[in-house]
Amino acid sequence: MKHFLLALGAIVAVVAPLAAQTHYVRFARGGWTTYGVLEGQTIHELRGDLLESPQRTGRTFALGDVRLLAPIDPQRVRKVIGVAVNTLGAGRTGPIPHPRYFAKFPTSIVGPEDSVELPPEAGNLNYEGELVVVIGRTGRHIPEAEALSYVFGVTIGNDYSENTWYGERQGIEEPTRLISKGMDSWAPIGPSIVTDFDFLDVAVEVRLNGEVVQSGRTSELANSVANLISYISRYVTLEPGDLLFTGTVGRVPGTRRAMQAGDVVEVEIAGLGVLRNPIIAMPGDNP
Repeated sequence: MKHFLLALGAIVAVVAPLAAQTHYVRFARGGWTTYGVLEGQTIHELRGDLLESPQRTGRTFALGDVRLLAPIDPQRVRKVIGVAVNTLGAGRTGPIPHPRYFAKFPTSIVGPEDSVELPPEAGNLNYEGELVVVIGRTGRHIPEAEALSYVFGVTIGNDYSENTWYGERQGIEEPTRLISKGMDSWAPIGPSIVTDFDFLDVAVEVRLNGEVVQSGRTSELANSVANLISYISRYVTLEPGDLLFTGTVGRVPGTRRAMQAGDVVEVEIAGLGVLRNPIIAMPGDNP
């Protein structure tokens, strides 16, 4: 944990001088939680709603003295939207006319270092590290040329997916597509939400127990962030706090995808930090 905090603070220190970037975090200390602005190894506490001009309280906390949570309160999130198969390659050379959208639930959201649950009946739970966009204002029928102005900021996400269930090939013999994407804990995000960040061409790397298993760049998305926002807003009103998982990057051939209890998965996006989560066996009775 100490190494994670130092690495995150170092990244913030490097990128802080670039224009008006702000690293918003949500953290717990004692019995309460609140938002803050991370600057180096120091968190400046905020009061008010994250998406409605919060103000600094004047209190500060050392990064190492708090526990970072998902950087937006899941109760503030109305929708978690994702898009499947959004990476160039395998015959995809440009935008897909109708991207394959899916949805998760706000209860899927967890934060850095939080556990991701593995049900005993899930034989093919896969990591899918990617850029996540946080919507900042309400919009419908958003023109693609204006779409990025609806972005509040970006964070790191891991779209855990039971990809055997996703195909719904066994009908009632296995869980449905809804559960294959939307189970509790299957949408880790964090460690911070960064505003005014140029996310159009940055490196994304996923590591399983320290081994690189996915590697790519955000510029390799088949449908750009602006295209994704514009398309989905034709059908669905986007609201402040909505999360858009933009699509995972390419997998390193020969590496393991199916999760096992005890695994640790890290997603790193250059300039945004590292999102780290351990895999645990799902508590409770077996089906």
